Amino acid sequence: VQTLLQDHKHHDKFTNTYHAFKALRCHGIREYYRGLVPVLFRNGFSNVLFFGLRGPIKEHLPTATTHSAHLVNDFICGGLLGAMLGILFFPVNVVKTRMQSQIGGEFQSFPKVFQKIWLERDRKLTNLFRGAHLNYHRSLISWGIINATYEFLLKI
Repeated sequence: VQTLLQDHKHHDKFTNTYHAFKALRCHGIREYYRGLVPVLFRNGFSNVLFFGLRGPIKEHLPTATTHSAHLVNDFICGGLLGAMLGILFFPVNVVKTRMQSQIGGEFQSFPKVFQKIWLERDRKLTNLFRGAHLNYHRSLISWGIINATYEFLLKI
């Protein structure tokens, strides 16, 4: 639903989240799970890498001696790791978005949608990363805040 609301092709079809959910109902419950495979792939591997690399990365940062230094280290660690993972999995996100921007019709497989995008983007790896810089900056800030908040809440 979030993808549909963000897609300019659907701006005239939905007024809000409730309206979009209601409109998808006629396509059956399966329609709400369109693009589930890339979501599980991206989130599964990203979480494993994020939580697996968080500690080792933090160990390479300068030793924090104050509460605010710990917050800064946690922000830097989470932000850099989140941004790098966002870049790494960006093409998966492109495929997910394409899959989820369709309403009704055939459920195409991840490889089929990827191949279609690959051909549309002139078979160039760099073209699969169009817009990745925006995602990088968003991830840097959001994952920095999320990680610093998580570590702060863990201590209290």
